Amino acid sequence: MNIRRSQGLLLAAVLVCIAGIIIGCQPTAQKPDPRKMSPEVAKYDQEPTISLYRKDTKSKEEVKLEEYLKGVVAAEIGPKFPMEALKAQAIIARTGTLCLIEYENGTRDKHGTDASDDHTEFQAYNEDLITDKISKAVEATRGQVLTIDGKFVYAMFHSVSNGKTASMAEGFPKLADKAPYIVPVETSGIKLAPTKYKNWTVKVPVSEVKTILGDKAGDLSDIRVSKRGPSGRATVITAGQASIPAVDLRQEIGFDRLYSTAISDISVKDNYVVFKGSGWGHGVGMEQWGAMAMAKEGKKAGEILEHYFPKAQVTQLYK
Repeated sequence: MNIRRSQGLLLAAVLVCIAGIIIGCQPTAQKPDPRKMSPEVAKYDQEPTISLYRKDTKSKEEVKLEEYLKGVVAAEIGPKFPMEALKAQAIIARTGTLCLIEYENGTRDKHGTDASDDHTEFQAYNEDLITDKISKAVEATRGQVLTIDGKFVYAMFHSVSNGKTASMAEGFPKLADKAPYIVPVETSGIKLAPTKYKNWTVKVPVSEVKTILGDKAGDLSDIRVSKRGPSGRATVITAGQASIPAVDLRQEIGFDRLYSTAISDISVKDNYVVFKGSGWGHGVGMEQWGAMAMAKEGKKAGEILEHYFPKAQVTQLYK
């Protein structure tokens, strides 16, 4: 081989490595082949504008998707997380937004809009919390989404699990048939998460739980977890002759009161139903604190996404 040419190639390789260190590796995104993409995916060949319902003002506004995502990442995870975790969150938020709009009709039935800033209806959103770091994370992943078999992935995320994420059937039973590819995976975010979510005790008045379960529940003295899913989460809660899906009970009690369905014990004491458990959130998809743990270990956004969505790929819709 020509010595000068060899030296030139070596220098080029070194420069590429240096650039990678300075800029940071971006998730490897594949350019979609329109012939292999479903129509609802292929049509996004440029940045869309979406309609957004604002809960506080009960108003509607139009916003560019990438700007909207900055407000989502800011509200859902915040700038304290490592850059690679933020990039992974941005890709999930972008995918989830388009997936819910295309496959679940967004919030059109409720508000006549594509999305809502109410996290119980769609995703949290707060443009006032956007920082330069968050903007850079979104911009670095512009147009990138997760796909599987040419369709948008149901790209869910949650705060923290206790060692294992949930299947779609555990977290969203009604969507189980639509996303069987989301399965439990090992995760380690619990070691970094706030103490209050590692092991918690939640007390709910007996009268409130009785109202939810109905007359067949009796005095709740035998309330228990009667069925668990593959991750160990409660899937059915039973008392007397009454049973309820654990996700429905959590919704009725309140997502911010009963932190998750990773319930280890239920008992009745002093007119309260006492729930003991761990974690925060529905448990499906990417664990945010797990993404932090992986980023701290040097993993890139693409690797984080591959771990939580092993059958999906990062696809570049538009630049």
